[in-house]
Amino acid sequence: MKIDLHCHSSYSDGIFSPQQLLEMADKERLTIFSITDHDSVKGTAIANREAVNYSFSYITGIEISARYKQEKIEILGYNFNADNPAFKQSLVKLQNARRDRIYKILVILQEIGINISYDDVIKEVGDASSPGRPHFARALKTKGHVSSVKEAFNEYLAEGRPAYVPRLTIEPKEAINRISKANGIAVLPHPLFVEKHDMGRMEKLLDLLVSWGMKGIEVYYNYEYAFSNFSAKRIQEVTKFLLGYCKQNDLLVTGGSDFHGDKGVLGGVYVPKEYILQIQSFFNL
Repeated sequence: MKIDLHCHSSYSDGIFSPQQLLEMADKERLTIFSITDHDSVKGTAIANREAVNYSFSYITGIEISARYKQEKIEILGYNFNADNPAFKQSLVKLQNARRDRIYKILVILQEIGINISYDDVIKEVGDASSPGRPHFARALKTKGHVSSVKEAFNEYLAEGRPAYVPRLTIEPKEAINRISKANGIAVLPHPLFVEKHDMGRMEKLLDLLVSWGMKGIEVYYNYEYAFSNFSAKRIQEVTKFLLGYCKQNDLLVTGGSDFHGDKGVLGGVYVPKEYILQIQSFFNL
């Protein structure tokens, strides 16, 4: 049994269309699958309609941009109504802010001597309603300014680098509330990114998120994909802690690859069978 509850389509910053991702999920023989585009439900709504043609179970998904006290703490949402008008409308401001950020990043890159145009970036954006830094990274690679997406982030786009521009976000409490109002559940993705080598700090944050209505944690994640420098030992330590925390607080244990199409494998993150069965039971799949 394999699952992947975290990936991105071309409707945000992924390379492949929802239809292509469904085909890939089928080829990988996934048991449960979800597309979790940034601040957009277009891709997951398409996949939800077309997934009836495949043998795996599909769950609607999203990854909402959120920050708490200036720290990025994104929130995954699952099994919500993707056609909920209020929920879709609540995402428009975040989507518009992502498009406005294109111009800001473009100006900075041009000011530091990088020959890249708006059209170069838009070619990479395509139909995406939630453009992101990966589109810039691919444009920089296409134009020959960098040799890889990783280099683009390391040299220009990552937080603290010359062309980094923060985007509009909401607080995690609000993200959780929006998902809940659309009859979905909220899950914390890639928890090591907010752990900062301080387990006590992480536990306090988890307690806060749970008090706001969070229902699960993405315990299993492909940290290598995200260019992280976490050691295998550290990942094992935190995974053990998170599994204990989920059991103690009756939280769902999930996992995902964060697949965008240019690195990693869809369904490439191992999730033990017992947690896949729990997910099946939780969602009545």
